[in-house]
Amino acid sequence: MKKRFLLPILLFTFFFSNASFAQDSCALRISVLTCGVGEELYSSYGHSAVRIIDSCKATDIVYNYGTFNFGDPDFYMKFTKGKLLYYLNDEGFEDFMGLYVYDKRSVIEQVINVNQQDAALIAAFLQDNLKESNKYYKYDFLFDNCSTRIRDLFANLFKDRIHFSQIISNDSVTFRTLLNHYERNVHWERVGINLLMSHVVDQKMKSYESMFLPDYLMKGFALATLDGNKLVGETKILLADGQFTQNKLNEPRLYLWLLTGIIFLCSFSKKMEIPLRFFDVLFFMLLGLLGCLMLFMWFGTEHKVCARNLNLLWAFPLHLIAAFMIPRNWKHTATYAKYTSWLLIGAVFYNLFADQKYIVEVTPVIILILLRLNHYSKQMKYLSFKKYA
Repeated sequence: MKKRFLLPILLFTFFFSNASFAQDSCALRISVLTCGVGEELYSSYGHSAVRIIDSCKATDIVYNYGTFNFGDPDFYMKFTKGKLLYYLNDEGFEDFMGLYVYDKRSVIEQVINVNQQDAALIAAFLQDNLKESNKYYKYDFLFDNCSTRIRDLFANLFKDRIHFSQIISNDSVTFRTLLNHYERNVHWERVGINLLMSHVVDQKMKSYESMFLPDYLMKGFALATLDGNKLVGETKILLADGQFTQNKLNEPRLYLWLLTGIIFLCSFSKKMEIPLRFFDVLFFMLLGLLGCLMLFMWFGTEHKVCARNLNLLWAFPLHLIAAFMIPRNWKHTATYAKYTSWLLIGAVFYNLFADQKYIVEVTPVIILILLRLNHYSKQMKYLSFKKYA
């Protein structure tokens, strides 16, 4: 009789123990993924995301704050005006990794050293952020992006419990300096971006602010502590560095200096007077249009980094009027050239002390503007276009 009662008890104990063990072995594993830079402009700065492995549900999900709706019919207008909403997206780990395998971009994983209670807090926060009412946010490249969202997630959840050590000295480097480093292989795009950005990116960063870049977020987490313990428990290389092109020739600077040199030499030849006048019309028209674009980015968009752009002092919108006056030999052309030259010289001296600094590619452009304005300030008369039409 005893054996009959003992067997069910042993079986119940065995199954109950296994069930308890399985429940206790369930765990959330939190990690931060840092994706390396790529060849294209959009991938020049890298990327950050959060990975959560749930052993109970057998799921492996990546939470990505860098998602936007490319299919939006107003995509380009919203992007230009700074009104494009980014949002949090979740996808399977294998799907997420597929892009980086294809692009040959590195992926480094930092496993976060948190207990299960804190891990559940992180998972719950991200799940709440996935709700339609919470997932969208207005993207700001410097202050609110895929990296800062992850930084702020940990800072807001753990508050005084988490401490970020310095990864750079405060006020030692500007936003523009770091951005130029990451754009060193896309020079034409770098020049275009720099021309539209104002003094905001010339501010010197605090160490905490440098984590707007994925690489610096990774450095910040590597040195951070939670409750006095290291925040990162383990670092893994999931994908090694790909075949990334090293520093490329700075073509904009080379071509602009060549253009300035050619125009300077041509200005000594009487035979080049008419071709140079055609060049001047095109040149000042482009400068004026560039200035109009800068004004639009300042007043017509919500991009804070485009406000009060000192490049407007040489990419003067009124150059469009000069382009209109030049072929007509108007007497006011000389007056315009004279006063604009003084404005430009003043802008160059002011730039020596201003927060915003002109990039090196602007130097030959300014020299070329002064060269051509000086030509017209002398009121030299040339034949009109009509005679050669």
